[in-house]
Amino acid sequence: MAGAKETPRQKMIGMMYLVLTALLALNISKEILNGFVKVEKGLRQTNQTVQGKSRETMLEFEAKYLQDQQKVKPYYDAAKDVETKADELYDHITQLKANILAVASGKREVVEAGGDISEFIAQDKLTRKDTVLSIAYFEKKDEYQEITSYLVGGEPGDPKTGPFTASELKDKLETFRDNLKDVGFTDFVGNSFEVSPGLKASFDQTFQYEKEMEDGKEVLWEAANFFDVPLAAVIPILSKLQIDIANAKSNLMSELIAGIEGKSYKFTNLMPLVVPESNYILRGDSFRADVLLAAFDATNSPNIYVDSREFNGNDSSLLAYNDKDPLRIEGGLGKIRIATKGMSLGERNYKGLIRFQGPDGNVGDYPFYTPEFTVAEPALVVSPTKMNVFYRGVPNPVEISVPGVSSDKLDVRITGGHKIKPDGETFIVEPGAGAEASIEVTATLPDGTKKSLPGREFRVKRIPDPSPRFAGKSPSDKTITKVLLENAPSVGALMENFDFDVVVKVKRFNVTVTKGGTFVEQSSSTNMVTANMKELFRSVGRGSVVYIEDIVVSMPDGTERALPTMKLKVI
Repeated sequence: MAGAKETPRQKMIGMMYLVLTALLALNISKEILNGFVKVEKGLRQTNQTVQGKSRETMLEFEAKYLQDQQKVKPYYDAAKDVETKADELYDHITQLKANILAVASGKREVVEAGGDISEFIAQDKLTRKDTVLSIAYFEKKDEYQEITSYLVGGEPGDPKTGPFTASELKDKLETFRDNLKDVGFTDFVGNSFEVSPGLKASFDQTFQYEKEMEDGKEVLWEAANFFDVPLAAVIPILSKLQIDIANAKSNLMSELIAGIEGKSYKFTNLMPLVVPESNYILRGDSFRADVLLAAFDATNSPNIYVDSREFNGNDSSLLAYNDKDPLRIEGGLGKIRIATKGMSLGERNYKGLIRFQGPDGNVGDYPFYTPEFTVAEPALVVSPTKMNVFYRGVPNPVEISVPGVSSDKLDVRITGGHKIKPDGETFIVEPGAGAEASIEVTATLPDGTKKSLPGREFRVKRIPDPSPRFAGKSPSDKTITKVLLENAPSVGALMENFDFDVVVKVKRFNVTVTKGGTFVEQSSSTNMVTANMKELFRSVGRGSVVYIEDIVVSMPDGTERALPTMKLKVI
């Protein structure tokens, strides 16, 4: 077709197609360019947020520096140096943006001569930093030729170098990255600081400018981002780089300020603390507690002393420790053990002393008193969670506990031919034929000794009889409508006022009605109303009496029981 001679009409149609295609392309290009304007607006907002975070961190640094200059100075100096380097690079990119806007507007000679391009620069009211005008105000958002020549040159494989070029920008970014990674120093007490491996890896990932793939070919970072790239895309790329710089600055400053606290004690006041294992002690067992200096240093354990005599509640003098052995220390915790054998019942507490060497090298004395603990006789607590008896045929949950002893240290048994087994945090009793049951417990005390506790007696009963139900009626009802009678599907049984979930099944029943002065009887071998019964119900009239009788149910305990007769008059 290319070799064929076209008519004037065909040529005109072809030209019109080319024009239409160009117009469509131009329309799509405008939509894309306007999209870049929205992206740039979002990047500016993000940048303001990150800059605000950095300002807050620096204000916190300055406050800490004023409080303790000797301690904070190396961290503060490093933070100020990071801030200076970051701001210098940030401002360089801002100037580069302004230069690019001027170049795209036909003022490249002014830029290269160092002339006035202040018309492209504004001041951000929030950050109070110089910024550039929004690309939304530029008509030539798709300009790329002058920008490419200014930033990269004519050869994408050999970008030009010099001030305010893409190559110079790449070098500055990589130098900034390396400077951040190399931050390190030793403070006045010999603690060293260096950037964490995780943050270093983050810097490497953020500030890497390797070759990129375009159309299946590797191209340099400078060419991929700035060669033949329109103005509307170049400005957001540079804004993203500024956010990378601000984020890196903020993250490193946060790590520096965390390093101040990480190299010192986490407390300003010392307070003795006694944590007992239990305040309820069985006689024959021992009182146990952890004693520590709050916010203690496990590498600098204190000496802890406890008076062997019970505290009388009046003597407030320091404990005389010279003739006493300090407590055993495990992981910075002093272990108290006060035997209660032979001790009278009641409340007890003791006086003690903690001696600790502080950061200044001086030893401080910190008196303490153990919390009051109760010395009591062993007691068994058994709480039925349903009722005060055990019922045959159903699982009976009970809670069994011994104060001061964990549940896994209890050996629980039941007498009378019954069964008991654990079920989570409770126990389940399955009664047998006996009429009485006794729950007996042997507790293993914290010191390893075993103690048998007095048992608790329970009665064992059969499940109460259920109450029959027919068509929603109970034995206390006296009448029934003809409609209810004809539509009654079955006979049921209900456990009234019984706390256990029990299912009772009706095995058989009889129906007797008065009809013409005589009694007519029908039987069912299930709980369902039979067809003959339904026919009988349809034949009775008002005033007739219906008897639901000989109701036999099967109970969960394996027995069968006969329920009371229901007498209903048809109305």
